[in-house]
Amino acid sequence: MRRLISASVIFLIALCSPHSARADAANAAGITFFRTDVTVKEDATLEVREEIVVNNASSFYKYGFMRNLPISSEDRWDRRYVGEYKRDNGIRVAILEVTEDGHPINYEQGSGYGYSQLRIGEKDVPLDSGEHRFVIRYTVDSALNFGAARDTLYWNSNGHERNAPVAEAILAVHLPAGVSSESIEIEPRVAGRGVSYPRRPETTLDRIDDTSGSIIYRSTNVAPRQSLSLAVTWPSGHIHKPKLQVLGHDQWMFAAPALVFLFYLIAWFWIGPDPKPGTVVTRYDPPENLSAAGVRYMVAGVTDGRSFAAVIAELAVRGCLRVEPGDGKYKLSRLMSDRATEAKLAPEEQRVLALLFEDWPAIELSPAMDQRNTAQNGRYIFHIHEELNKRLAGKYFTRHAGIIMVGVLATFACALLLASMARGRDTTGAIFFTIWFLFCGLMLGLMIELTFISAWKTAARAGVGWVRLLPGTAAIAVFGSVMIFFLTKLAADVSLSFALMLAAFLPVNLVWGPRLKRKTLLGHQTADQIEGFRQFLQKVEQDRLNRINPADQLLDKSLSDPDRFLSYAIALEVKEAWGDHLAQTFSAATVMAEG
Repeated sequence: MRRLISASVIFLIALCSPHSARADAANAAGITFFRTDVTVKEDATLEVREEIVVNNASSFYKYGFMRNLPISSEDRWDRRYVGEYKRDNGIRVAILEVTEDGHPINYEQGSGYGYSQLRIGEKDVPLDSGEHRFVIRYTVDSALNFGAARDTLYWNSNGHERNAPVAEAILAVHLPAGVSSESIEIEPRVAGRGVSYPRRPETTLDRIDDTSGSIIYRSTNVAPRQSLSLAVTWPSGHIHKPKLQVLGHDQWMFAAPALVFLFYLIAWFWIGPDPKPGTVVTRYDPPENLSAAGVRYMVAGVTDGRSFAAVIAELAVRGCLRVEPGDGKYKLSRLMSDRATEAKLAPEEQRVLALLFEDWPAIELSPAMDQRNTAQNGRYIFHIHEELNKRLAGKYFTRHAGIIMVGVLATFACALLLASMARGRDTTGAIFFTIWFLFCGLMLGLMIELTFISAWKTAARAGVGWVRLLPGTAAIAVFGSVMIFFLTKLAADVSLSFALMLAAFLPVNLVWGPRLKRKTLLGHQTADQIEGFRQFLQKVEQDRLNRINPADQLLDKSLSDPDRFLSYAIALEVKEAWGDHLAQTFSAATVMAEG
């Protein structure tokens, strides 16, 4: 009887022990259950589902429940599988769902190097002592390591930065269906990082058989700052590695500049090509009722420093002023001219003549880059442009400014939409930097197109004037470097595709804008006349112009013997020493575009 009673007691204890263990786990403080399911997709991304049950964990989560996703180099510490330590290892996640006890809950993801932090629920409010079941679903990009023969997944499920113990941890890895179980190699581990926090005797680690072929491991009594991890390798060829892996999985962003490009292309076909030039006949005079500045406005579509130089040359030709060069500057003196001569001047020439000598009978023009000279020279160019625009705008050509405006607005709209949807390590400044980069990039590109390309060509043709272009060129280089710096920051904080997408918008707009310019019928006729006059200047008058104004005597002689076509030679960029020098002097001045 005594033996029967003892055996019955032992049987009852054995029967009740699993239930007691479960009850102890349920009453334990910390994380009672932590299951991670990692599904490897054929497109090289991961889909992760974490189910975390905490109980009596208020002492561990005094400021709300915090989950550090195991994507940082601190958690992915095993160099055999993840390579050398990098502060930013390039892994990016996108949160799909966060719930508490089956209901959606607010969460806040960190940024910068706290990108892996996920704060769930109310901020700075201690977690209460009850039981909570959290489910977190997210996708992971760039976490797989691809080899020539085998691909590898290393996943440290619970993470290193954790102070709460885990009573039961399960890590399941689901590979694509084509991977055979015989070809898979697995290395499970449960312990702390490196040699720190070694596995304790009471910590168990077992594999759970699964009929679906998934790789599932279970561990119990996982201590704080310890984790269950798996390194799984399988033969290459089952995962389709992205062709442009460096761009990540948001390459679809390039569809935005492609759509804007398509808009401009459709507009270009709708407008139709510019008719071919007609028969060019050499002309011995410029087009009727078109001044030298007007000719440049017609040919280049801008009013710039060369336009200003052409106006000054024309005023000198007409005997309205004297130009005396010296030490890189120009002294302009008012000459007494009759009213009939001044009445024959073009409106822009009359206006500049009045502005030049509104205070003194003589002034000095300087190419210095200080604010006073830039503002003064820009003022003259503005008034020239205003008069030309009043008489000639839309008469000779049209830029289809409305279409360009729609394209620019579409650019900003698409870029800002993508910036608001951006997902990356730190997207806090994405919208601001998007606006700043596009605005400054378009303005800088427009300035280069309208001003500096022409100035650089003039300097290359004349062989002089490079020194005057250095300050402006240096400013462009500095500004361009700042833009490149911000692009690299966007590439690191958001993604490389996002940064390159923004950069692609600039050439799309800057290249297509000039391509939409079309001449009117009158514009075509006038352009043919201007080309015929240019041929006359180049073939007949150019040598004489250079003899009249030799470069080596530029600073020693004034325009005492001016040529009547000098202003047109300057406007049409026919090589001519005095005109090239004067145009370079004001190459950094304000540029006004037609329309």
